[in-house]
Amino acid sequence: MLEVHALEKALAHLSDVGSELLVACRSLQDAASTVGRERVDPAEVPRATAGLLATATRAVLAVTGLPDVLALLPLSMTLAKVADGGAEVRVLAQDRLRADRDGGPALRALARGGVQVATVAVTPPAIVIVDRRVALMALSEPSGGDGGSAVSLDSPEIVGYLASAIDSFWIMAQQEVARSLQLSVRTVSRRIADLKQELKADSGLQAGMEAVRRGWL
Repeated sequence: MLEVHALEKALAHLSDVGSELLVACRSLQDAASTVGRERVDPAEVPRATAGLLATATRAVLAVTGLPDVLALLPLSMTLAKVADGGAEVRVLAQDRLRADRDGGPALRALARGGVQVATVAVTPPAIVIVDRRVALMALSEPSGGDGGSAVSLDSPEIVGYLASAIDSFWIMAQQEVARSLQLSVRTVSRRIADLKQELKADSGLQAGMEAVRRGWL
């Protein structure tokens, strides 16, 4: 019980930190057009996202949701190729994407391709960060049939801050799993790793899919 209580307190603290980070991300999003290398028009966003991913060598950290402003989900094969090349690829998505007609299959395709996928109820603005050195962040959501615009960021300080913020949201997702199971994060991480190895899965989501296929869930 003491461990569970400690986890509850840690989760509450992370939730507070996450809220502050979300506000900061939104503020940065509002001001991004003045600090970005260049603004990307809505029609060019999908190509800009694909082009940025093609430069990844070490890591990709991405956030998406509904709508998929940066057109990330159709690029599951590209993300899988980056992961297959040895880079760490993590995608943080909105919970509701799992039940979406197009989003659900896209997330499963990412997991099958070796991409680490986690979902949370509320995400920061849509963003793709490559090698923690350059990013493409959404400035606006689609409206009136037009896609949303974005801005390219290459300031090390800004990109590093955004990457750290997304890391914090990723930790929150892990904490939520631990809290629901009344286990420590370390125990949950170890059990997920063991399960992935047993099921020959590259991600927790892929392991869950395989467990369902085998009738375990």
